[in-house]
Amino acid sequence: MPFPADITPVNATDLRFGDALAVAELPVIMEIKQSRAGGEDLMQGRTAGDLVRHYEELGAPAVSVVTGSWFGGTARLLDEVVEATSLPVLVKDFFTKEKQITQAAEAGAAAVLLTATILPHRLMAVLIDACLARGVTPFVEITSGAELSALTRPEACVVAVNNTDIRTRESDEPDLGRSHDLLPRVRAASAGLAVSASGIATPEEAAGLLAAGFRGLLIGTGLLRAEDLDAWFGDLRALLPGAEQAAADGQRRHAAEPSARTAAAARTGRAAAAGSAPSTGAAAA
Repeated sequence: MPFPADITPVNATDLRFGDALAVAELPVIMEIKQSRAGGEDLMQGRTAGDLVRHYEELGAPAVSVVTGSWFGGTARLLDEVVEATSLPVLVKDFFTKEKQITQAAEAGAAAVLLTATILPHRLMAVLIDACLARGVTPFVEITSGAELSALTRPEACVVAVNNTDIRTRESDEPDLGRSHDLLPRVRAASAGLAVSASGIATPEEAAGLLAAGFRGLLIGTGLLRAEDLDAWFGDLRALLPGAEQAAADGQRRHAAEPSARTAAAARTGRAAAAGSAPSTGAAAA
């Protein structure tokens, strides 16, 4: 399995896309997208570099960038993101040719989006092989069990359940129930990694999907619309399993610090006093 769960945690910048996600404390792929298909500006005066730096501060294990023209993307946007970060980068576009995958790899992409809804089964198999031959992770989005069943080499892919419909340019109401329904089948297919993608708007929704067993989330519009990203992720961390225990441990450590400092000072004082006392050993001999 290419993305083992028991990898010793290391810096995400030293890992490939799937591995970085698998070992992340907060496995959220944070996305950069110029606009929604309807024209809503999602950047709001921010540059790609601004967002990348903020995402890194928030602990992103990987970054996604949408270069598809439906969403205001360009190839230059990929260049800006790659130049701004050493994290693994996922490129989201309509990949239908091996040449496109080659170009993405040469531009520094670590993973590319392959959309099962629009790709014929045979072409999907060809593109998965093309990704693997170029050292790029196939990030395969599905919306149904039939699309999953037709997938070749799922163990070498990140398999993402898309909660929206690309055929409507993601203008439909998100269906997070789709992720919950398909997760057991994605697991049974031995996918390299199971991700829930798109339509995730709140920390509560994100925490629920992680609690259900997804190993990663891809969130774009929900983050780009957030009034306060730091607060958004603070709320998410507070909802994750073990958050209360971690907070209690932190409080205990904080409470113990004054007594620990007092004890250390006392030991230092005793040592200094002992050092200044006259010796009665070798001199008496």
